[in-house]
Amino acid sequence: MRQLTRIMIVDDELHDIGFMIQFFEECLADCTFETFSSAEEALARLHFSDARGDNPALPDDPDIIILDLSLGAMDGFEFLTRIRGDELTRHIPVIVISGDGTSQAVDKAYEAGANTMFRKPASLQGYRAMIGAIVDYWQKTARHAAA
Repeated sequence: MRQLTRIMIVDDELHDIGFMIQFFEECLADCTFETFSSAEEALARLHFSDARGDNPALPDDPDIIILDLSLGAMDGFEFLTRIRGDELTRHIPVIVISGDGTSQAVDKAYEAGANTMFRKPASLQGYRAMIGAIVDYWQKTARHAAA
C-alpha cells in the first residue's frame, strides 16, 4: 500500500469538505484533493470512459474516498453499490461518514461496500479526531503492507 496522497471527498456540505481538507493537510504532506458535492459527479470522474468536457478523467485513482451518505438524487449507498459493482473501481477504499448512526444505516453502508464508517462529527475537534484516526490507520496499514 502506498502513501495516502490522493483523496476524493464526496459531500454536499462545503464547510464539512473544508474541515476535512484542513485536518488532512495538518496530518499529511503533499496530499491532493478531488471534491464533489454530488455522487453523480464523483462517479463520472472515476469512470475514465465517462469523462467529458469540464469533467476530465483522473490521471490516477484516488487512494481513498471519503463519502457522505446523504447527498442528492444519488445517495451514498447507491454510489457505493455502483463503484463496488465495477471492476475498475471496486478496489478503492471508501470511508463513509454520516449523521445517521443507526444500526440500520451502519449495516446498509457495510452491505453496500463501505470499508469503515464514522458518525459525522458535530465539532471541529471531532473532525480533527476523525481525520487523525483515518491517517493513523492508513499509515499503520501501509507500514504493515510494506513489511
